[in-house]
Amino acid sequence: MTAKFKMKRGFTLIETLVAVMILATAVAGPLSIASRALNTSLVAKDQITAFFLAQDAVEYVRFVRDTNTLEGNDWLSGTGGATAGIDLTPCQGASGCYVDSTMAVSGVADTPTACDSGSGCPVMYYDNTNSRFTYDTGGSNVSKTLFTRTILLNNISATEQQLTVTISWSDLGGVTRRVNVYENLFQWQG
Repeated sequence: MTAKFKMKRGFTLIETLVAVMILATAVAGPLSIASRALNTSLVAKDQITAFFLAQDAVEYVRFVRDTNTLEGNDWLSGTGGATAGIDLTPCQGASGCYVDSTMAVSGVADTPTACDSGSGCPVMYYDNTNSRFTYDTGGSNVSKTLFTRTILLNNISATEQQLTVTISWSDLGGVTRRVNVYENLFQWQG
């Protein structure tokens, strides 16, 4: 009797490795795209936050200009009226100023403070209890953010100032990013 042995044929090691490489390539592409999309969305979130922080500072400076003017004070220095206004002149220095526009809510003075000429303006904090950005470092629910806000007023004429608000931060990749908002402010009542 002769026995016929039938050899079973399977995949060779090379065929298996080629199949695994094709599968890995097919999976790596979508994962790479998903990773890039996540990074892009984080940068976009920071840019939106930075824009709103800049717009908050612009609105604050407009408010101070209007309030000073309506109270009969100088529109920039806040002096000359029956009651003292808010002084924006610290923002006219080369290093600008910072202000916590939400501090009036808690009863603390919301006057602009000149930034340090060497180290610049301080980093902002986020108050999780009140859901707002602040410079107040107190409280257990206050955490440091990535954002630094600088307000700068440049003299164009006696009745016009160029307002520049710069928000800067470093993202997760260590890339320094910046949002600048410009506006010309006029002394609308003389």
